[in-house]
Amino acid sequence: MKRLFLFLAAALFAFGSANAQKDLTPGQEELRSELFNFLRGSGYAPSIDSDGDIAFEANGNPHWVIVSETDTDPYYVTVMRAAPFVDNYNYDRVLHAGDELNLYKTVKVEPLDEYAIIKSSLYLYKASSMTDVFFKILEVMDNAYDDFIYEYNNASLCGE
Repeated sequence: MKRLFLFLAAALFAFGSANAQKDLTPGQEELRSELFNFLRGSGYAPSIDSDGDIAFEANGNPHWVIVSETDTDPYYVTVMRAAPFVDNYNYDRVLHAGDELNLYKTVKVEPLDEYAIIKSSLYLYKASSMTDVFFKILEVMDNAYDDFIYEYNNASLCGE
């Protein structure tokens, strides 16, 4: 049930944050197509979701690749996944855990109102720049996912 909640929450975030991506330039569409083909060639089963992002599953978890419509030279691309679901979600604890992880991880943990996401963003001139580091990004995201619970449970907040 928690996994379903995570998937739905992350999907809602992806929809809400990227619904304008239907208006990609030809260059952005070409980059998205190249990234899509890279994922397919790497053994994933990517699809284009309702807001134009590439959705795929890695290690049983939903992920998205988002090509920003605002940047064109270089392009701005984000790889995103949900952070772990935590009982009794506390925004301040998530914020603290994110701050701790953001100090030493090459990904960003972003707290939202009811859940958190883990993402890595980079500027690219061509898809091959991302494909060179893609598997390392997934590895670091997985590590941040695992470390998130520890940081969340050990967050020291003012007044505690």
